[in-house]
Amino acid sequence: MSQPPACFIIKTNSSRMGKALNTDLAGSSKKLVLITACLGAFMATMDTSLVSVGLPQIASFLEISVAAISWVMVAYLLANASLQIVVGRLADLAAPGRLFVAGVILFAGASVLAGLSPSFPILIVFRLLQGVGAALMLGVAPKLISLAFPEGERGFALGMFSAGFATGVTLGAPLGGLLLTFLSWRALFFINPILGLVVLILSSRSLRKFHAPQAWKWRALDPWGAIILTGTLALFILTLTGIRDHGLAEAANVLGLVLAGCGLVLLILTEQRQQNPLLHKELWHSRGFLLGSFGVLLAFACVMGSFFLLPFFLVQVYGYPPVQVGLMLAVLSLSNALLAFLGGYLADRVGNVRILRLGLTCIFMGLLALGAATPQTSTLSLALRLALTGMGLGLFSAPNLNEILRGAPTALMGLAASTNAVLKNLGALLGVIVLVAALGWGRTSPATLESGVSIGMAGFRQAFWLAAGLAGLNFLVNLLPRKSI
Repeated sequence: MSQPPACFIIKTNSSRMGKALNTDLAGSSKKLVLITACLGAFMATMDTSLVSVGLPQIASFLEISVAAISWVMVAYLLANASLQIVVGRLADLAAPGRLFVAGVILFAGASVLAGLSPSFPILIVFRLLQGVGAALMLGVAPKLISLAFPEGERGFALGMFSAGFATGVTLGAPLGGLLLTFLSWRALFFINPILGLVVLILSSRSLRKFHAPQAWKWRALDPWGAIILTGTLALFILTLTGIRDHGLAEAANVLGLVLAGCGLVLLILTEQRQQNPLLHKELWHSRGFLLGSFGVLLAFACVMGSFFLLPFFLVQVYGYPPVQVGLMLAVLSLSNALLAFLGGYLADRVGNVRILRLGLTCIFMGLLALGAATPQTSTLSLALRLALTGMGLGLFSAPNLNEILRGAPTALMGLAASTNAVLKNLGALLGVIVLVAALGWGRTSPATLESGVSIGMAGFRQAFWLAAGLAGLNFLVNLLPRKSI
């Protein structure tokens, strides 16, 4: 009998004392792993757009301000993004299947409790718990895929995972609107338990085959580094959210940046003394990992920053009604979802780097064309420009993640993939901040996106062209050779 691929051999130092565990997954089991991972990504991302639609109703029912209601989204983002790197490292050390199942149970259970919340503070507590569950699912899923699929098949699998991610964002808003038409805002939180039950049934057998690679040692997780990293990321994300909403002039945001910088310095000093650091040298000395990380940061900055501006652009410049705005945004999201699996499929056949460069080219051309639009540009022409941008992100995402994982040892794949996921969130926030700032370049007063304030075509044009410039820079950087440094 032939030796199974290396990605299916998981060593353990527990009761088996050094024996190798051969987890050779059959085709049906591999498909179940992939479906489970995709549904996890779909649940975690759908929740964001699903709940955002119901924010006005939640604010009205719980009698809280518009400013306070933003914490329903911020709490989820904080817990999700700040914990993913730690979760990714945990997936490298513990049984990833069990971690994923724990994430599904926590996410679905917290969702039910959020839907039953009698008050705003209790709702925020359960949103935080939902974020922890989402971090467990999103942080572990790429590790499961990397273990189940060898390199020649992994691109397509990661493409399907990216498609699940994008589809959740796309379908959340219309599904939320449909639920709110007939039911109360509480119904928004009862979709996840149904999907969670489906995931648990599908994963009941397939995920049990993923064992811990070694006997558990608490110090292998780098607990001090985990605490400092989580706190620093949470503070940085919270500060970026504040800058997005109120600008950099506020003292609290300046203080947040200073404290986050101090946290980063403390983290670096702490990691230098650790035997198993979270900031692992073997990753950060890999040019493929560095280029992939820089690439995902810039790609999500230019695309998601532009996505944030699009509703204001379409309303103020073209006077589109809300329904038409939603359809135009769906063009970008759907093209992203549809091309995500194709990007992974092509990457397995012609190489990751060629396809991710093609994706970056499409992003650059789409955003450049969007910046060249005029008030007379037709709806069809605008839709084609948005579709080109979405197609580019879809083609880029899976090959870029696959290239990151290709350069990482198996023992660090969870850490590498979760770092990629965190950089998506940071890139999106940074992109919104930078492009909103670009709206006001050349104006005597800062530009704002408040209701009733008109930006004008020139402001949007320079913001979209800046986004295109970032995409072009990303393409040029990704022309560099990928080898260890």
